[in-house]
Amino acid sequence: MRRYVWLMVAVAGLSVGCGPSVNVDQQRSALLALDREWSQTTTDLNKFLSYYAADASVYPQGMPIATGSEAIRDALTKMTSAPGFSLQWSATKADVSAAGDLGYTAGAYQMTMNDAAGKPMSEKGKYVTIWKKQSNGTWKATDDIFNADTPPPPPAPAAAPKSKRAAPARSTSKKPAPRKRG
Repeated sequence: MRRYVWLMVAVAGLSVGCGPSVNVDQQRSALLALDREWSQTTTDLNKFLSYYAADASVYPQGMPIATGSEAIRDALTKMTSAPGFSLQWSATKADVSAAGDLGYTAGAYQMTMNDAAGKPMSEKGKYVTIWKKQSNGTWKATDDIFNADTPPPPPAPAAAPKSKRAAPARSTSKKPAPRKRG
C-alpha cells in the first residue's frame, strides 16, 4: 500500500510540474490573424495604437526609439500626418514560445508618402513585431521594429565655408632709416 501511495504522489507531482500544455500551432495562427487584423487599422490611429502594450517600444527608421503610449502616439502621429501617407504590411511568418506567452511576427511592408514636390514616394521594407500575452489572455505588441530595403539617400553635399578676407600681411622687416642730408 505504501508503494501505491508513493507512486500516486510521484505521478501527481510530475503532472503538476508540467503545467498546462499550449497548442503552439494554434497560438501561431492566432498571432498571424491578429497581425492581419492590425494591418487594417492604419487609417485609425487610436485603433492602431490599441494593439501596443502600455510599455511598448517602437523603433522607426531615422527616428529615436519611442517607448510608452504617449511617445509612440507622438512618433506615429508625425509619420501618419505626412501628406499622402499610407501603410500596408503582411506577415510572412510567426512563432510562439513553448510556454505560449511570447511570440513574434515578421514580414514585409510598403509605406507611401509625398516628397517635397508632392510626388508620391514608396518605401518597401521588412519588420519584426514581438508580442506578449497579457494577463487577460490577449496579445499585445511590445516591440516593433521596421526598416527599408534600400539605403537612405546620401546626404546633401556640405556647403563650402565662407572665407573671410584675410588682412594684408604685415612685414616683419624694419623699414630702412631715412638718410640724413648733410
